Amino acid sequence: MKSGKQRRSEIMEKRRARIPVKESFDVYALPVPVGAIPANRETLRLNNTYGLLPLFYVDYAFNCRDCESAQIWTAKQQKWWYEIMQGNINSVAVRCRPCRKKEQQRKKLARDIHLSGLATKHK
Repeated sequence: MKSGKQRRSEIMEKRRARIPVKESFDVYALPVPVGAIPANRETLRLNNTYGLLPLFYVDYAFNCRDCESAQIWTAKQQKWWYEIMQGNINSVAVRCRPCRKKEQQRKKLARDIHLSGLATKHK
């Protein structure tokens, strides 16, 4: 009679034999879409991500979170954000430019009010 450990190894071997061997898929052999801008993978290697780094940038359509107008985040803007400004590789655009400026002003005003309150409190 076989031990549980021996039997378990036989079962695992049978399971492995049943699993079909998948052909290796080379993601780097994919064709580049028309109008795409190639990514500089050397610059992107500093990103801390478990996912694959992009090979190229394509225009990304989105609706603004605030005004809900249709917008396009161009491939050129994406390259600037990810490679020049070192933005998080998992981030995407969610606001149009005017709404983004309004949000920045709102945050600045809230920060100024908060800091003036703290200064008053500590006097």
